[in-house]
Amino acid sequence: MNAETLVRNNVHYCVSSLVTTLADAAGTFRQSAYDDARHNSAVKACMDLCQQAAELCAPVDDWEEAARQAGWFEDSDGDWDHPDKDDAVYASAQDVCEANEIEPYQWEIYEHWLISDWLAEKLEAKGERIDRDFAGMTIWGRTTTGQAISMDSVICEIARELERVTTNA
Repeated sequence: MNAETLVRNNVHYCVSSLVTTLADAAGTFRQSAYDDARHNSAVKACMDLCQQAAELCAPVDDWEEAARQAGWFEDSDGDWDHPDKDDAVYASAQDVCEANEIEPYQWEIYEHWLISDWLAEKLEAKGERIDRDFAGMTIWGRTTTGQAISMDSVICEIARELERVTTNA
């Protein structure tokens, strides 16, 4: 499957305006208003959705890139090693960063897209921001903008992996 077909079949609609509008509203609620809303389930649900939208808009931490830039690499066993630190081996890039006081890179979320659950699974495995139940919808927080989705490196990578599986089957 090529990247354009992948996008055509699994990326349904841009919901950036909806998500950012709700996220902006999240900041207007005071704790007292939230406490008062506990008696009104519709208001509470709306406030919870606004908070969920704010989380969808938050930057994505990239622990792997930060670890790699600091000289760490993932070996064939899946452990994280450093050529100058013989006794230091970690299970994840996040463990490396936390143990060595390395701040993660942060990727801004620029767009929000309604996607299929299948694509959500693939994107989630690549570290992309996904919300699987945003008012019953599956939303992807896209960290790129200004180009066709089929050109995103993560989409191209998924398409290449699918092509390899199809070719080897």
